[in-house]
Amino acid sequence: MVTDRRFMDSETGQLEDVLLCRPDHYSWIPSNDIAIQSMANGAKLDHVALKAQFDGLVALLRAEQVTCHFLTPHAGMPYQVYTRDSSQTTPFGTVVTSLVRPERQAETGPVRDFYGDGGIWKTCTQGHIEGGDIHIIRPGLLAVGVSGGRTDEAGAAKFISWFEDAGWTCRMIRFPEHYLHLDVIFTMVTADLAIALVDALDSADVAWLRAQGIRLLSVTYAEAMRDMGCNVLSLGGGRVVSPKHCIRINQMLRAEGLRVLEPELDQFSQGGGSIHCMTMPLRRRPLLPG
Repeated sequence: MVTDRRFMDSETGQLEDVLLCRPDHYSWIPSNDIAIQSMANGAKLDHVALKAQFDGLVALLRAEQVTCHFLTPHAGMPYQVYTRDSSQTTPFGTVVTSLVRPERQAETGPVRDFYGDGGIWKTCTQGHIEGGDIHIIRPGLLAVGVSGGRTDEAGAAKFISWFEDAGWTCRMIRFPEHYLHLDVIFTMVTADLAIALVDALDSADVAWLRAQGIRLLSVTYAEAMRDMGCNVLSLGGGRVVSPKHCIRINQMLRAEGLRVLEPELDQFSQGGGSIHCMTMPLRRRPLLPG
């Protein structure tokens, strides 16, 4: 367990420590439209491939000098592997979020066990908010996705208030519940570059992002939903982890001069999550010097 080193002021500062959870009890369940479609198409979860893909991801992160920490897996928590949702590292401390789905609400127990007494800065108690909807874009700039399905306006407003109190510019980005979380349709890859399903975002939100100096690489609906192609992880230093099956997206990222690391992750993406969902950064180097 990390204690005094938890810090994150961006999605793209160099990643040093990350929280994961082994998929010992992972399964696809009909709790999101991506998993529902996978099962309707006759796809079957391959548990041998699942374990190999997770182990491959951990090996990749360690090879890139990222220290990996792990929650204790618990039976009855099929999506505990998606550690992005149950807590959020901030510049001010760790926040325990408020999960909506009944099968996920118990995940906050292992999260509290991991952080320990005194390791939690805030707990979300108003409305609901999940980490997949929280995007700490860069120092002073926060976006929170609001679909009403996983994160509602009350939960987003309370979380945003803590950042506004510190002088941050914040925005709620609203989108249909079908897309599950903001990180299914928008993720930063460098300090001023993101990949996004632009057609799923309101034009006013697209204009706001561009006004912040953020350039958007556009993906298709199939790439975002079938492939979880926006759900990537910046390691900082021009490195991005993106699933191997996202061929066109990875070509786009390389064309931007990025080093793209490509683990196999299709056993997870078909269940409605991928690399961004599976990782909660515990420590990123500050994006700004000093």
